[in-house]
Amino acid sequence: MSLREKKKIETKSRIFEVSGRLFKEKGFENTTVDEITKEAGIAKGTFFNYFPTKEALLMYFGEQKDELIYNLIENETKRDAPTKEKIKNFLVHLAESYEKDKELTKLLIFEYRRYIGYSGLRPGEDKSRSHRLSTILHDLLKVGVENGEVSNDIKLTKAAEVLTAVYFHSLITWLKSETAFSFSKDLSGKIDMLFEGIGDRM
Repeated sequence: MSLREKKKIETKSRIFEVSGRLFKEKGFENTTVDEITKEAGIAKGTFFNYFPTKEALLMYFGEQKDELIYNLIENETKRDAPTKEKIKNFLVHLAESYEKDKELTKLLIFEYRRYIGYSGLRPGEDKSRSHRLSTILHDLLKVGVENGEVSNDIKLTKAAEVLTAVYFHSLITWLKSETAFSFSKDLSGKIDMLFEGIGDRM
């Protein structure tokens, strides 16, 4: 990586870091680009070189999470471990990344959801992230079936959709909860229950 490229990454990260702090202090709507650039020690034009609008910072947050997902996938698929362990580690590590700053996560995710409601997107166009996660889980489950670790009687698409739904429902519940609890531990327990099955004792 050249010095110029490294400086670009550092500047972009600095903008995001300062923006996140100001968003938590003042709220997304009440924070201006002028305030962000002043705190970051950069020119306004520099900000727009990286982010065309303040709302674009929300998209950047999503991109950062996508990058994390790709890295986690690569690490898990290389490991010689049972399918359940791979899926559980993948989702739990993703949850832990959100736990590092719950308030910023809450602000950015809910602002993003509000933003797409006013950005002219048609219903369903904002669901690419959940679809991508479902596809990843589908592929991990498929390997599990091929290895004899997962029942070949299950419908892979539906199983992946259930895991995805559990993940996102747990995320939103954790973000909205006023009671302190661990998102990653809560999710870990739910994954264990899904793989073990509720059981029919009636």
